[in-house]
Amino acid sequence: MSAGIAALELIRNEKVWEEMEARGRQLDAGIESAAKKAGVPIQQTRVGTMRTTFFNETKPVDWNTVKLADKVQFGKFFQKMLQNGVYLAPSQFEAGFLSIVHDETVIAATIAAVEETFKTW
Repeated sequence: MSAGIAALELIRNEKVWEEMEARGRQLDAGIESAAKKAGVPIQQTRVGTMRTTFFNETKPVDWNTVKLADKVQFGKFFQKMLQNGVYLAPSQFEAGFLSIVHDETVIAATIAAVEETFKTW
């Protein structure tokens, strides 16, 4: 319980949320840039610390657009990211979550893994 209470006290700080939001923007921009360089159409969704990448040219706004995303491409992305040391949620219908331990170093390493992944696309 002590750890839970300490975590709750930490996230009361607005600066913590601002930092996580900044990291989310940084991660999204890096993934988007790597995908563009590789010519891979993606769409990203993020609300606060919760995020997902969809392999599609259509922005996902509801179930009908989400289900159009390329599940095979996502599976390929998931496997290659895993090989590059990054464990993502194994389905594009799940979300990944950022936390306060995802600092600039972790985000930069993740973006580097994405770039490496798309090089072999």
